[in-house]
Amino acid sequence: MTITAPALDLLRAARREGYALAALNAVNMETAQAAVRAAEAEGAPVILQFSQNAARYAGLPMLAALGRELRACAAVPVILHFDHAESPDVAWQAVEAGFDGVMLESDDPAVLAPLAERLHAAGAYLEAEYEVTEKGERQATQHQDLAQLAQFARDSRCDLLAVALGSVHKQAQKTTRLDLERLEAIAAQTPLPLVLHGASGVVEADLEVAARCGLSKVNVATELTTAFSEAALEVFQTGARDPRRALGAGREAYQARARAVIRLLGASGKARALR
Repeated sequence: MTITAPALDLLRAARREGYALAALNAVNMETAQAAVRAAEAEGAPVILQFSQNAARYAGLPMLAALGRELRACAAVPVILHFDHAESPDVAWQAVEAGFDGVMLESDDPAVLAPLAERLHAAGAYLEAEYEVTEKGERQATQHQDLAQLAQFARDSRCDLLAVALGSVHKQAQKTTRLDLERLEAIAAQTPLPLVLHGASGVVEADLEVAARCGLSKVNVATELTTAFSEAALEVFQTGARDPRRALGAGREAYQARARAVIRLLGASGKARALR
């Protein structure tokens, strides 16, 4: 890696300068490689993100080793993030395995604060959900009284704050409009980098504006894995039997889509600006 900077400094710089880092979900070697290659091609810092669901499939130690290697060899800053940890114990295991930070599925400061203290002592950051984005059986929650936000940030000791602006996880069609007025109100309440989950279904023009208005980390999964899967399937449908041909095509498709996301969020060239 030619540029070294603590992960949280990169996210704070994005908040301060009005762009967002793409947090690109990966599920295997090819998608992880594609995420980092896209960032290198765009000259952008990036967040390589593995979720607990991915860890259930591939194993946390395996994903951590892959992420550490890609981070060490990348020509741009790579933040290694563990997403949707379902318990403080798993969150801590991820940091022990080399992740720079974690997001815990909890909006309870009594649960978050002890984990934050532990993570901070290890040099890692904590992403907390002030508001929950709809995900499967997890229902969306939105705090109407934004005056609570600053108190929540203090009580939870979090470093990043995930907020609900109308997006939904696993949405394939780009039809969701963000509540940009609400984002501006939230951003006025806290200097913390703000996080959007479920960005794949959001209208691109809204994402572009939101990245300039306080969002610093934008999670993208469904549209990337869809691009990967469709490209791989096309190769298999030709009768190919070598999985590397299909996986390689998927990697190229994921990379192309990830580059477009990075540009949309205004992060292209920002790695060079950090030199």
